[in-house]
Amino acid sequence: MSEYKITYLSLGAGIQSTALLIMSNQGHPKVPRADVAIFADTGDEPPWVYENVERLKDWSDIPVEVVTAGCLSDDVIARHDGTKSRFAAIPAFTEGEDGKATILRRQCTREYKIAPIHKKVRKLLGYEPRQRIPAKSALCLLGISAEENARMRPSRDRWIVNSFPLFDARITRDDCYPIIRDAGLPVPGKSSCLYCPFHNNAFWRELKEKHPEQWERSCQLDEAFRDMSQSGVKQPVFLHRSLKPLREAPIGDDYPELFDPFSFRSECMGICGT
Repeated sequence: MSEYKITYLSLGAGIQSTALLIMSNQGHPKVPRADVAIFADTGDEPPWVYENVERLKDWSDIPVEVVTAGCLSDDVIARHDGTKSRFAAIPAFTEGEDGKATILRRQCTREYKIAPIHKKVRKLLGYEPRQRIPAKSALCLLGISAEENARMRPSRDRWIVNSFPLFDARITRDDCYPIIRDAGLPVPGKSSCLYCPFHNNAFWRELKEKHPEQWERSCQLDEAFRDMSQSGVKQPVFLHRSLKPLREAPIGDDYPELFDPFSFRSECMGICGT
């Protein structure tokens, strides 16, 4: 019997968390059996992520639940238009004191990913908002693979214990591909918001060429973010690390990749992009 009242899997619906859900379903010795897998929808996931969530709902014996705190991009644009006060910063780029691109702090993961998942787990445990939950009541399974140990973080909430079964089983991201294929499922695309500043140029090119509607939405959000003076940011803000509007950003093959998202590992804790 588990010492926890509930074991849940934080599902990003990307490669690692999909493999983790498969292993949890199949009874892998290093992966606890989850009671539920929970996907937090920001309202701005790529089409392939939503397709994968629906596939996993049909395939998995473990229930897959979808929760949301609303549409992040709608909230950002509404605040920019002055019609809404709610705002959660994304890790966009601005010019630092040294004249180089620097990244802003991130609130979107906690408010649009972690918070709605915790709200759902709290409800499954039978606790009301602000009601105290005993320590170590819930075990959270996170899809951080063996080569990504720098992303591992303990939970900020004492009633939740984070665990990293892929790391414990020495499963790398590359190892996840055959796990998914052997289960008879297609390998999913990357899981992250369409407009996440952590995207590399290859992602932006593919979005522009193959998903024009989503590209246009990302460009609109980039424009809405430009002036964040109300949030204390003095310089213009951009989604692309070149500090140019996304519509004009150098996303071609010959443009060097100037930004490594894993150089900001403290910003990337295994909730998004897995």
